[in-house]
Amino acid sequence: MSSTPHYTIRPVSVGALTIGKSHLVFGVGYGEMIDSVVLMYYVEGAGRRVLVDTGCCDVESSTRNHYPLRRSPEEEPVKALANIGVAPADIDTVICTHLHWDHCYNHELFTNAKFYVQRTELQYAAAPHPMNCKAYESTTIGMTPPFSKTRFEVLDGDAEIAPGLTAVFAPGHTPGMQGAAVNTTDGVYFIAGDNLPLYANWEGNQLQKHIPGINFVNVDDYYRTFQLIERMADHILPGHDPKVLEKAVYP
Repeated sequence: MSSTPHYTIRPVSVGALTIGKSHLVFGVGYGEMIDSVVLMYYVEGAGRRVLVDTGCCDVESSTRNHYPLRRSPEEEPVKALANIGVAPADIDTVICTHLHWDHCYNHELFTNAKFYVQRTELQYAAAPHPMNCKAYESTTIGMTPPFSKTRFEVLDGDAEIAPGLTAVFAPGHTPGMQGAAVNTTDGVYFIAGDNLPLYANWEGNQLQKHIPGINFVNVDDYYRTFQLIERMADHILPGHDPKVLEKAVYP
């Protein structure tokens, strides 16, 4: 009998944005500025080399169009991957949690990868609400989306990418968000993207068990996704929390 493969997960920092905490945790920390680390997650096992998200643009573009970004030479995407022994050409699969600018740049580096995105996300990104246009670097405001030349494998809901590795439709932060459920020796890790920017979103407070970020289109979807994560995940890995980097590898 064959068993479900086990994977390891390595968080890879490609810089840190300076952003208000209340932008990431709804109603919490107004006026408090924090570091929001820009993460790629490298998932390896069963002969597969997978990235969940591919990071943001360069420092100048980020600071001009979005938020101030600090990035050391060691955090340049190619160098950051080299530091864990991986070359971009080694990556066979990219799971895009969503198509916001700080998660889907650098696709051109991964010449041997298949890119997976939810159909709902791709459709929404084509003509987002005005309040979301800048996050997608939308053509509707005269920008060029970073994913505009990517050939996607388009998903309609949950999809097993490989045994023990599933792309999970999880609308919330965006209408077509997806997470990655990763089987490990310590149970299932759920790479949550911006549905859970920080551990604080999952930990909640005296008023809410879990707290969304400030950006969403349908809050009911968001809370249903919280329930989904509760059912399927033993551990969560958030989208922007520097604490993730306290461990080099999970589990």
